[in-house]
Amino acid sequence: MPLPEPTEPNPDLFIQRSGGGKTSLFGLPFFLVGIGVIILAFIPPEVRGGDPFPLYVAIPFGGVFLCVGGAILFGRQTLLIDRRSGQIEKNWGLLSKTVRSNRRDLKDFDRISLRSEIRRSDKSTYTVYPIRLQGPDSEDFTLAEPRKESEARTQTEALAKFLAYPIHDESAGALRVRDPNTLDRNLKEKFAMGAEDNAIPEPPAALDSRIDFDGSSLLVIAPAPGFKAPIVLAIAAFAFFEVFFLSVFAIPMLSRGEAGGIPVFVLAIFCLMFLGFPTLAILFILNRALGTQTLRVTDQNLEVLKGWIFKKRETIPKDRIEECLIGIPGSARAGKAGSIFGPKREIIAVSDDKRISFGSGLKQAELEYVLALAKGVLVS
Repeated sequence: MPLPEPTEPNPDLFIQRSGGGKTSLFGLPFFLVGIGVIILAFIPPEVRGGDPFPLYVAIPFGGVFLCVGGAILFGRQTLLIDRRSGQIEKNWGLLSKTVRSNRRDLKDFDRISLRSEIRRSDKSTYTVYPIRLQGPDSEDFTLAEPRKESEARTQTEALAKFLAYPIHDESAGALRVRDPNTLDRNLKEKFAMGAEDNAIPEPPAALDSRIDFDGSSLLVIAPAPGFKAPIVLAIAAFAFFEVFFLSVFAIPMLSRGEAGGIPVFVLAIFCLMFLGFPTLAILFILNRALGTQTLRVTDQNLEVLKGWIFKKRETIPKDRIEECLIGIPGSARAGKAGSIFGPKREIIAVSDDKRISFGSGLKQAELEYVLALAKGVLVS
């Protein structure tokens, strides 16, 4: 009997599955701890030793670990989009059993939204990049919420090309409408198609940076932010914390010989927490405050060099740059971190797998002028 012919993938179906595989391993420790805590409560104290462990404590405590671990270990999520039937379906379940399902009609939507949002819990703050379907008169439909910007961008572009929907991208702080037909084009190709323009404005009356531009290459050296009041206050706060720890705890304890009975690793941990981390924070601030920024754009690539003590060099080949814009690097997450160094908006160059920024602290008019010059080289 001949083997059946392999079936071709259905071009009208978009299927994305998550959960299982390596992801499930993160839930295994929580699951085992939950089971262990509950089992421990059923073992008599005289057998296992120690104090009684009541069930009304063990079951709620272990149950939390058991539920969280089980959800990660056995949880599965499937996104299915069918262009032929015009429906989108999102399922949540445990292994092969569907627990909850959400189904909508594709005709209710006409665009894909990508933005950044800060999520806060009791113990942490993190940034997610929700991908949503939107329509003029319908409730948003959340497709995914990656924590990595590059992953969110890749998923959004794949969906936009499949559905032929434009992307309403707010991940850099301002709305950009991206045509699904130009997603795989670099900046030069978009310019040739008329999807990008580049009118170079008159230079501002006063420039903070040094600019060398000859039409085919660009070199911009932006000054360091320097010791502005917020930067000085931040350094002073960390320094005060270190001095307080040394004068009130460390030096008196060592002078009275009280450290003799403390293990070395405990002393090392305390020094790392109360001296090492603040020192690293001060060095990080100094590196940003005293470090110049250099932007170099040639017919080969776009390169940015930043830093004072710890210099960081990033490069994107010219033919891989898909966008060059003014926005907020790292989006909402970088907004607060960058506030002590001046204005948050910077020039951002974007490729499929990288995003680099330049111009922290420069005024808006100067950013617009430098961006126009950089795009002039990139599209030539």
